Amino acid sequence: MPQPDEHEADSCMDLKKLRHDLRNRLSPALLTADILSQHPDPDVRRQAETIIAAIESATVLLRTTTKS
Repeated sequence: MPQPDEHEADSCMDLKKLRHDLRNRLSPALLTADILSQHPDPDVRRQAETIIAAIESATVLLRTTTKS
């Protein structure tokens, strides 16, 4: 059975991996939204900016979230 310190270290590593994996999965969406932000249609650009803001907010949250 893992000791409390080992369990805490494992949980910390799991959390770091999860944050890393989530950021990696958000990257293609951010890239696509960035491309769409250059679209000639202003509605498409506005929607792309909404997506970009949401993804950037999520990545900031992932970067700043620490184990409680």
